[in-house]
Amino acid sequence: MGTLGTSVRVLHVDDDPDFAETAAAFLERDDARFEVETATSASAGLDRLADEEFDCVVSDYEMPGRNGIEFLEAVSQDYPDLPFILYTGRGSEEVASDAISAGVTDYLQKGTGTSQYTVLANRISNAVEQYRTNRRAAELDRVRTLASDINQAIVRAESPREVKARACEIISASEPYLFAWIGDVDPDTGQVEPEVSAGTEDGYLDTVTVTTDDDPTGQGPVGTAISERRVAVSQNIAEDPAFEPWRADAIERGYRAAAAVPLEYQDTLYGALVVYAERTNSFDENERELLAELGRDIAHVLHSFDVRARLREEREFIEQALDSLNDVFYVLNADGTFRRWNDQLSAVTGYGDEELAEIQAIELFPEGEREKIADAIEEALTTGETTVESEFLTADGEHIPYEFTGSQLTSTDDRVGLIGIGRDLTARKQRERRLQRLIDTLPGMVYRCRNDPGRPTEEIRGNVREITGYDASELERTDGLYGEGVVHPDDREERSSAVQNGLDAHEAFEVTYRIRTEDGEVKWVWERGQGVYADDGEPVALEGFITDITEREQRKLAVDALHETAQSVMRADTAAQVAEITVDTISDVLDMPANGLHLYDEDEGGLVPAAWTDRTEEIVGEPPTIAPDEGIAGNAFETGRSQVYSDISTVADRFNPNTSVRSQIAVPLDDHGVLLIGSPDPDAFDDVDVSLAEVAATHATTALDHIEHERELERQNERLEEFAGIVSHDLRNPLTVAEGHLELAREECDSEHLSGVAKMHDRMTILIDDLLALAHEGEEVTDPETVDLSDLVENCWHHVETADATLVGDVSRTLRADRSRLEQLLENLFRNAVEHGSTGPDSQARQGAVEHGDDVTVTVGGLSDGFYVADDGPGIPEGDYDRIFESGYSTSDRGTGFGLAIVREIVEAHGWRIRATDSETGGARFEITGVESD
Repeated sequence: MGTLGTSVRVLHVDDDPDFAETAAAFLERDDARFEVETATSASAGLDRLADEEFDCVVSDYEMPGRNGIEFLEAVSQDYPDLPFILYTGRGSEEVASDAISAGVTDYLQKGTGTSQYTVLANRISNAVEQYRTNRRAAELDRVRTLASDINQAIVRAESPREVKARACEIISASEPYLFAWIGDVDPDTGQVEPEVSAGTEDGYLDTVTVTTDDDPTGQGPVGTAISERRVAVSQNIAEDPAFEPWRADAIERGYRAAAAVPLEYQDTLYGALVVYAERTNSFDENERELLAELGRDIAHVLHSFDVRARLREEREFIEQALDSLNDVFYVLNADGTFRRWNDQLSAVTGYGDEELAEIQAIELFPEGEREKIADAIEEALTTGETTVESEFLTADGEHIPYEFTGSQLTSTDDRVGLIGIGRDLTARKQRERRLQRLIDTLPGMVYRCRNDPGRPTEEIRGNVREITGYDASELERTDGLYGEGVVHPDDREERSSAVQNGLDAHEAFEVTYRIRTEDGEVKWVWERGQGVYADDGEPVALEGFITDITEREQRKLAVDALHETAQSVMRADTAAQVAEITVDTISDVLDMPANGLHLYDEDEGGLVPAAWTDRTEEIVGEPPTIAPDEGIAGNAFETGRSQVYSDISTVADRFNPNTSVRSQIAVPLDDHGVLLIGSPDPDAFDDVDVSLAEVAATHATTALDHIEHERELERQNERLEEFAGIVSHDLRNPLTVAEGHLELAREECDSEHLSGVAKMHDRMTILIDDLLALAHEGEEVTDPETVDLSDLVENCWHHVETADATLVGDVSRTLRADRSRLEQLLENLFRNAVEHGSTGPDSQARQGAVEHGDDVTVTVGGLSDGFYVADDGPGIPEGDYDRIFESGYSTSDRGTGFGLAIVREIVEAHGWRIRATDSETGGARFEITGVESD
């Protein structure tokens, strides 16, 4: 009849519909749990029972057709346990007797008044409560029986598939179930694939698709059970929207309810069990608990198979691994006989398995070693572990060095033997000998120290005395001697921090620091090491390598000092200052014996001493002037290559016996002179010394080039000023006189030739203006101001004769510039566009401005880092892009050729860049970039 809820559904059958309705109203009022349905005949009541579920039937006795007793007999055939109360107006002992004989639950005679309904309600409540109690007991008995049957079957199963099959068979054969199957999730498709099934299936599994995703096929009981790891049910397949994808096929096969159970054990999912029942509401709380427990039991059994399979695989793997070991593996009984061994023991000793099974372990060792081996076995059995080195005695009499480790095997409190490994020491001993030879040849020392306070040294080998001045034994037996006595006090904290940071990060550490040797000498060393860690991750020791890098560090410091000195020489104002700084650097920083710098002076006829050290005078006396073709210095100057002699006394034409110089370096300073370094000792300089000297010489050469360039600029500026004065005074005055005479001549006569003279005067004025501008525009802009470019463009346009030309201003920005020089730049570009039609620089005389500028449109626009001036004229002739900025270059014999040259000078004075190209309309476009915005 299905799961019994808290409500009580009552079917009242009475041929008097009014009485039946009245009784129903009073019963429902008396007990809110009651839901009373009525029927007017026994046949109608049987129809209602066939279509609906009820918890109790109340029936009249005298009814048309079948009476109450006959109705009771009919109900008992199909629903033998359903409570049936005969509620009749005809009361007699005969009727009561017949009712009891027919199995009526209770008998009640109709009375008058409404109190009879209260009595009837009590009788119904008692009957239903007893009915439900009996049903629960029967259900629990059925559930226990089903669980017992399944558990007995699956524990006897011999494979995981048999476990699943037997579970499905037993469930599908039990009321009220029709069909059961078990499936697992395909990891590739995400679908639940059926594995075994039993019961009324009729091809159902071939027609359905079940998934565990968010699709409708994954939202039913199976997908929910797998996703949420719980029992999921559909109590009414016909009305459950989640069962829509499979409803038609399920109902066709008589399935009315379904439940899915995850087969999970210890967070491992072994699939899902799915059960279908023939009636709705088949899965009450007891049923779901049964299924959940059943799922766990099935999963547990499947897990046991999984564990056994893994153990079997693990055992096979271990046996295979042991047999593939290069080491000997063995298990000894407490009496010293072999219990288990790998193939390597037979291979090494030459004894077969049968022989090994019959002998004592000590028989595999030489006579002189057997007592030691017996003691080691007893130590392992007593203390729990041991390690011993000995030689195997093979069946052929060969002796092979081995190291054996053993650990005690126990069973409860009894010693049952030991297990161990034997490792061939032949290769290790060879490696140790090679390692010792390698350490002896290393340019440093290797160490191991404990990670205790002071980090006491356990072992240190290599060039210990050469580096530290101490014997290795001193550092090993005196705790903290290296860290507290050898490491320089100023560097101890830095070294300690570097080591600790490496240990904390479980990474190798590197650190450079100073040490003090036993005799007080300071050295630089480089150390690289790493921690040795226990099983819990705590560092227990340090191992590393230390090497002397004093020379390298000194070289590095020297190079750093040279680069710092480079800034000083570049600030020098004179060649003498450069020479002095260079010589002082080599003397103080590079520590080279005798240093001198000679500058070439053509008037003096050679390389003249410019700076030297006191040590130079001690070795060579006062440095003389050197002819360009004399000695090592002259050779370096003439060839432009460094000259190095390890012993100049062996070179007759270079040796000067009047000095004590034996080793010498000469480095040319291009055309400026030579840097000389000498020493009274042969082989005083190596390749690094030469490189350092060349670096110093390079810095000096650069500084001397800079000074010479500055002087040349000063000379050029002086000549330009002189030129500007000549142009301004010696050319303007005669031109002014000529213009005056021309004006007088015009008053006396009118001749077309005088107009030509006036044009030439104008042209000469323009030429003089351009020459003066060009002479001054090379000066660098040192005090720029903020300029509004848009306003400046408008002002400059009005200062130029533009005829009917058009200006299009499309720029809005402020920039940092010399305002007056920027005005001249813009005006020159405007004139170039308007007066010459952009056919090339100064392509026409300025007198033709009106004719050539009528139709020109000039555009000024912005760029990301500057601006441009473009026109729509005929453009720049092909091949002239790189030449148009040259002074004096013009495509016309009437042009000055200075207009765009002045533009370039102004651009470069600001530190900007200019490029000529074609505009979008085919005219000329000048782009000025690198402009600093404000």
